[in-house]
Amino acid sequence: MTVIEEWTGRHAHALRTALRLTNEAFAEQLGISPRTLTKWRERPELVPSPFLQEALDTYLKKAPPEAHLRFAANLGLDQDRGPIDKTVLTQLNTALGDLTRVLARLQAEDPERSPSP
Repeated sequence: MTVIEEWTGRHAHALRTALRLTNEAFAEQLGISPRTLTKWRERPELVPSPFLQEALDTYLKKAPPEAHLRFAANLGLDQDRGPIDKTVLTQLNTALGDLTRVLARLQAEDPERSPSP
């Protein structure tokens, strides 16, 4: 199970969508206004109060297994491996840059391959 050390707006939004609740329904369960949830979504770095941290912990614990999977996916986590390794991301970014340069070179050699605007 995914454990959140400190909840942020990003985590709360990921939980709400994993539970497939509307802003209004989730806000009502938490005892807050829907506007607060909107603010968390717009500013994902915001940290809810300790009381809300506990409430979010409780909702995550009570969530069904499929909601846990959606929650982890919403956060970009793989339940079996944890967060994506930064080395892998660096390698993927390098490969993408290489592919972009090859494509640009091919398009320069054969202008007919260039995508139309």
